[in-house]
Amino acid sequence: MHDVSDGGLLVAIAEMAMPKGIGAKLSMPDDGIAALFGEDQARYVLTVSEKRAAAILADAKSIGVPARIIGATGGADLVLPNGDTVMVAQLRTANEIWFPRYMSGDPV
Repeated sequence: MHDVSDGGLLVAIAEMAMPKGIGAKLSMPDDGIAALFGEDQARYVLTVSEKRAAAILADAKSIGVPARIIGATGGADLVLPNGDTVMVAQLRTANEIWFPRYMSGDPV
């Protein structure tokens, strides 16, 4: 589980994907930049098995919490709703090297 309050939905998904190098294909409707990068409070992304997803959606509905399936995990890439693809390994490398480079004075 990851909140989306710091960077939005795509940043949360990228941060979830990088540690194990597991990608995701987002199948949600393309609701525009606001839906992908909006730093809304009290929004979370969960990764669960397909079997468990139905129960979670039913539980959320029963207590009035909006929830929907936005994609599926797998592969080595993040596939965005518009079809653009980003390799998780590239995200991980960029995430890990920028700060050491910045601190050493190398161009970022």
